[in-house]
Amino acid sequence: MLKLISALNSFLGLLLAVAVAAGLGIAGWLGYQTYNSEKWAQAKLVQQEAELDAKRQEVERLAADVRDKSVRIVALNEDLKVKQKEIERLQTALRLMKVDHRVARIAVLSQQGSVATNDLVTKFSFVEMNQQGEPLDDPRVFTVKGDLIYLDSWVVKFSDKFVELGDSLRSTSVCLFRRVFGEAQQPSQGFPLDRPQSQPAAYRNGGKPSEFEQELWDRFWEYANNPQMAEKAGVRAAHGEAPSIKLVPGKRYRVELRSSGGLSVVPEVEPAGESGPKL
Repeated sequence: MLKLISALNSFLGLLLAVAVAAGLGIAGWLGYQTYNSEKWAQAKLVQQEAELDAKRQEVERLAADVRDKSVRIVALNEDLKVKQKEIERLQTALRLMKVDHRVARIAVLSQQGSVATNDLVTKFSFVEMNQQGEPLDDPRVFTVKGDLIYLDSWVVKFSDKFVELGDSLRSTSVCLFRRVFGEAQQPSQGFPLDRPQSQPAAYRNGGKPSEFEQELWDRFWEYANNPQMAEKAGVRAAHGEAPSIKLVPGKRYRVELRSSGGLSVVPEVEPAGESGPKL
């Protein structure tokens, strides 16, 4: 009986020891798990914070990039506006420089004789025009031997920048018609139109010429031969021009002056229903 009790006590002691050991093991395992869990949690938290910081930096970088690009876009838009205005200005300037102003009209009134018999004579009229294409004076009628005439004139051309800017005094070339003559005439024997130092017809019905314009004609050859004087006045060139045209019976011709250029003589196209020369 005592042996049985002793054996039972031993068994119970062993069982208790096993239980204690198991408890300690479980407690240790739980402690280990808890410890490692905290370390893993801390490591994960550190990793998440690092990832968040990296993303925050990336967002800041992208935001800065967006701000930089926005600033550049604004600058580019402003630059585009400036360049667009410059393009429009240059287009306008180019258009203005190519504008032809009708300054006179020549109408062939009659032709008699022939070249073969050397007795061909041509009768024609000449009249200056304003910017609206209206006569500035009564037409003057001339008769020349042959059918080829020359229109002698003085032309002043201004620097392109004044034409581009639409300068009130220098936005277009100006001319003074001096005389008209046929090919069989000496120029000095031609028919006078506007005499030097007189008021051109272009001004007679539109008020007096300005002091600047009058000085151009009074000192025309000085401007033509003195580059420094011409440059100071904005004059690009001052010289004589004498375009010629072979006159055809029944035709009318318009004399044009380009804003930045010289004189040209071109035939007018008769409107439908109209025929014959007109003064």
